[in-house]
Amino acid sequence: MPADQQKFRTGLLSKYVGWQLTKSGRFLVGGSVLIITLVFGWNLGQLEFDFEFEKFFPKNHPESMQYKEHVAQFGYDNDFLHIILQNERSVFDSSFLAKAVAFEESLSDVKDVIRVYSPLSLQHVVKSPTGLVVFPLLHTDRPAKYRQDSIRIFGNEFYSSAFSRSGDALSIYLNHAHFDDPVRSEALLSSIEHSASKLGLQEIRLVGKLSASGVFVRYIKDDFGKFLGGSLLLSFGLLLLIFRNIKFALLPFFISLLSIVWMFGLMGMLGIKINLLSSLIPPILFFVSMSDAVHLMNAIKKTGHQGKKEQLLSAVQVVWIPTVLTSITTGIGFMSLLWINTEPVQYLGLFAAIGIIFAFVITFTFGLLMASLTSFASGKSIFEVPASLVDSLFEHKKIYIAGCLFLLALLVPGVFQLKINSFLLDDLPKEAQVRKDFEYTDTFMGGSKPYEVRVEVADSALNIWDKKVMDEIVKIEDYLLQEYPIVKVQSPATIMKYLTMANLGGLNQHYHYPESNATYASTLKLKNRIDPKRMNKLVTEDGKVARLIGFFPELGSYETGIRNQKFLAYLDSNVNPRVINYNITGSTYLIDKSHEMLSKDLFYGLITAIGIIAMVLGIYFRSWRLLLISLIPNFIPLLLVAGIMGWLGISVKMTTAIIFTITFGIAVDDTIHMISNYLQQPFTNPKERLRACFKHAGSAVLITSLIMSAGFSLFLFSNFGATYYLGLFIVLSLLVAVLVDLTILPLLLFLVPNYAKKRRQNP
Repeated sequence: MPADQQKFRTGLLSKYVGWQLTKSGRFLVGGSVLIITLVFGWNLGQLEFDFEFEKFFPKNHPESMQYKEHVAQFGYDNDFLHIILQNERSVFDSSFLAKAVAFEESLSDVKDVIRVYSPLSLQHVVKSPTGLVVFPLLHTDRPAKYRQDSIRIFGNEFYSSAFSRSGDALSIYLNHAHFDDPVRSEALLSSIEHSASKLGLQEIRLVGKLSASGVFVRYIKDDFGKFLGGSLLLSFGLLLLIFRNIKFALLPFFISLLSIVWMFGLMGMLGIKINLLSSLIPPILFFVSMSDAVHLMNAIKKTGHQGKKEQLLSAVQVVWIPTVLTSITTGIGFMSLLWINTEPVQYLGLFAAIGIIFAFVITFTFGLLMASLTSFASGKSIFEVPASLVDSLFEHKKIYIAGCLFLLALLVPGVFQLKINSFLLDDLPKEAQVRKDFEYTDTFMGGSKPYEVRVEVADSALNIWDKKVMDEIVKIEDYLLQEYPIVKVQSPATIMKYLTMANLGGLNQHYHYPESNATYASTLKLKNRIDPKRMNKLVTEDGKVARLIGFFPELGSYETGIRNQKFLAYLDSNVNPRVINYNITGSTYLIDKSHEMLSKDLFYGLITAIGIIAMVLGIYFRSWRLLLISLIPNFIPLLLVAGIMGWLGISVKMTTAIIFTITFGIAVDDTIHMISNYLQQPFTNPKERLRACFKHAGSAVLITSLIMSAGFSLFLFSNFGATYYLGLFIVLSLLVAVLVDLTILPLLLFLVPNYAKKRRQNP
């Protein structure tokens, strides 16, 4: 920067600091901060918690748009509950079945229940010379028929899918209203559990989006409370320990607290609900925003000026530009999440970045106001970078470099072991009952995850019920049942198989697809006897679109993706595209797809953030060497974390991929402060310059890194596995980053001594 520009900037800062010391300046700043805080604080009461799986779908993606069209035609595929009733001896027990029947009947009177299906009320249909004969599949009140009923049930894949393989549990399928209000969903769950308890049904499992999202919301609330309360206590305790002065501890604490109040007040004002990702913001913002204030406080402590204005001005001149840069780079790191085409991730990036801006504004308004009203004596903090480290770096630089390279050589190959994979409930604690219920369903009931295939008639002259079309649909169903495998498949082809069985005497061996045109035509005549409501769930009214729905176990998005590829490859080779069009859809498919797309997009966002940050630093440093030097130390923690994750087999998914974006955005701050302070030192000798840098910026970097590491360690107490790993690896990366900034970065800075001299002469 030319000398006249430098003089102009110093003059502006001097006027601003001087104005802050006047009564009018203090009144205006204090009053403005108070009013804004009251407004945002009032809106904290508007905050709500939410966990909608659909919000994690990529917005405006072709498959998401098609899913919306599919939902408009058939409804949401996850608005269901599998209510599993278990009896230790067997479901074929008269006392148990009497309770189960009463329970099913009670569900029809529960608010927001649309329809209930179960083998308890299912009818077995047989065509006779006199017409259709209908009798119960399960004679619940006639124990003498239990043996005959069980043979019929377990000899037919259509019936047996509603029972556990061991025959000790049965499934009631409940279709409910679509909820966007957690109060209504909790009320429905409570009503179901109350009905079961009232009838003495102890072994009951609720499996579906409704039960899972309710547990997620409860854990999110619990995490949010722990993170917020823990941040308040831990941050103040650490500041008090580090600065050993309550006044120095209070200033950064209040700055961070105000940043939290402003940011969440803004969310409440805008009606943004707190979800799994936004619940992580308190520790992130609390400890990241504290960095600005800590650097300011540290600069105030280290200044030798006695007058209040001179003391504050000297401190502001030291930290102003680095703090502006770090706020920009950290904000860019979080704003890169806006590249991710899904609402919760975008909100995390947007509001974390807004919080960083709030923290910067509060630091240099309210922070300076508090500093101007308080007397701060110069002194040392409990954490200082030892001066002996400088001599050690010069004497043993080859050892430091060799150690870093060895560690990279050991861990970087693990990067190539990383795999994108996610499990829907894997983040919940293993002891969570809902997770146990889903795992039970996967193991003993065929599967808990819905699977959906959409079929559209390609030939406008045909409809779904034409045999030419049905011949193609049955290929899809048979592959799903036999090769994928999917259980409990329902489709127009399923209806035709069932009607064929009824048409040929109701025997299990006749449950198959009618091959001949004559058999198909006679079977199709029975279609009108099917409940229209049930039919509308499978085929549109115009007969042009159909769905195949089923359930399968949780395999993980990686394995599911492989099976989907094989499935689609089979269809491309065996299904006639001139007759039907097909595609996989549904909430489960989009959730897995979203994790894959989001994880990849997060890396693209990271690359974009690195590019923008590099451009900002390049403009500031005006040197490609310093640009590279500022980036290299921040790649090392990323590579180490990625390598450890790869070797430990920790999958990349939405929540773990965020680690890299957050880490880079935060870690680069310390590097900027170190380089800026190093360049400002008046010494020509590299050792003296580095000692002075360690004394001023080094101690602040060490303090902020320790505070942020301690803050992110709160995530280790999370209810969610992904949040635990997020905390673990961010703490690890921040500790590695500060070690690199205090060892490898100085060695790199020794390469540009002439540039440092030129910057001092022409700042």
